[in-house]
Amino acid sequence: MLNAISAALTSPRTGPWATLAAVLLALALAVAWHGWEGRRATLEARIVQLTREGERAQSLWRAELAACHAGPGSQRTTQAQYAGPTRSAEETRQMLEHEPEGIDACARMESADQAVLSNLK
Repeated sequence: MLNAISAALTSPRTGPWATLAAVLLALALAVAWHGWEGRRATLEARIVQLTREGERAQSLWRAELAACHAGPGSQRTTQAQYAGPTRSAEETRQMLEHEPEGIDACARMESADQAVLSNLK
């Protein structure tokens, strides 16, 4: 089998075509590799961005939880302080003013905790 491949590659008739095919395949591989590397860099940048957003959200949830344990008056100031750089003070104030009436943030968090714990069991 190797003798047949060697003969085909060194033959005066098929040798140039085999060389051309090998060069074209190498070029196709190089183009595909470049595309994969670009996509990889894009995905890694997105992972970094999502990680940062997740950390901001986690700090907000921790602040809300701490406010729930500290008392009812401290929650609004804690939310405003830890809203993160993505929201302005005016946006944060408007969000806090339009908070649903009659729904306690602590009760929402406790029910969410119970739902997560029940799924883990």
